[in-house]
Amino acid sequence: MSSCKVRIGYACINLSLGKKFRTFRWKSVEDQDIQKIKEVIQHNIILLGDIIYDNIKKNIFVYRVTAEIIPFIDKLEIKELIEKHKILSEPKIQNEFERIRKWQKQYDLRISMHSSHFTMLASPKEDIVQRSIGELRAQSEFLKIIGGQNLVIHIGGAYGNKEETLERFKEHLKTYKREIDVERLTIENDDKTYTSEEVVPLCKELGLKWVYDYHHERCNPSKYVNIIELLREYPPDKYHLSSGIDGIIKPPHADYILKEDMEGLINQLDLAGIKQADIIFEAKKKDLSIFEVMEPTENGYWKIKTTKL
Repeated sequence: MSSCKVRIGYACINLSLGKKFRTFRWKSVEDQDIQKIKEVIQHNIILLGDIIYDNIKKNIFVYRVTAEIIPFIDKLEIKELIEKHKILSEPKIQNEFERIRKWQKQYDLRISMHSSHFTMLASPKEDIVQRSIGELRAQSEFLKIIGGQNLVIHIGGAYGNKEETLERFKEHLKTYKREIDVERLTIENDDKTYTSEEVVPLCKELGLKWVYDYHHERCNPSKYVNIIELLREYPPDKYHLSSGIDGIIKPPHADYILKEDMEGLINQLDLAGIKQADIIFEAKKKDLSIFEVMEPTENGYWKIKTTKL
């Protein structure tokens, strides 16, 4: 039996509720269609509260908020409209924020967000770096409002030279440290370019959190350091788990999580001596995927379903 207690969550869409987040086109911003913008933002914030409430009822205390919760959140134009018209100060929105903050504290919820693949702090192009900083700043501000802890990003491309790119990432983070919320910034090992053994030394040096993606490690494995040693040496702040749709080392996510994949991750955590883990299931069936392989215990914790003979 595992000595690691796990809390399980999912990303963005709650399929049980059958409701969707809404968006608006950039033209709504250009036309300053305040009514449309207000309606969409209010709808999304209220739905976020409904999802978190539904999660709590089902013992799900880990959740990733969509980065599109406020469309074009990183754009100066939308920020100015929101501030000018006090959209986030609307009573219904403030009530939702208050509810979410209360629940986060009461249940110690793990709330995160994953920035888009357009966020590239290591880019050699200054305009892309500035755009990335703007996106991270806006997303961090939103997470701060609701008590979120993790803003997850990838390092990005190699740009022809991984060593130079990693140095550029460090340099940009140090240069813009007053504009980037390093307390919430969390780096993830990816499935193509940067392995866990490259992410961990970077995070250790910069004092950043990291998220360990079990499936990414299979697709893009560390070559020179044993993953158990990395997990033990610098424990991740949270974890991602998915099953490949076309095979073990195929990046696309399947509808559900295979039991053997959950067991594989738990085995790694046990070997690394990790006693508690918050895990996001990255599966197409979202919240429904949790109940296929796990069963709830209490206080947000879960165990792998036992096979009935």
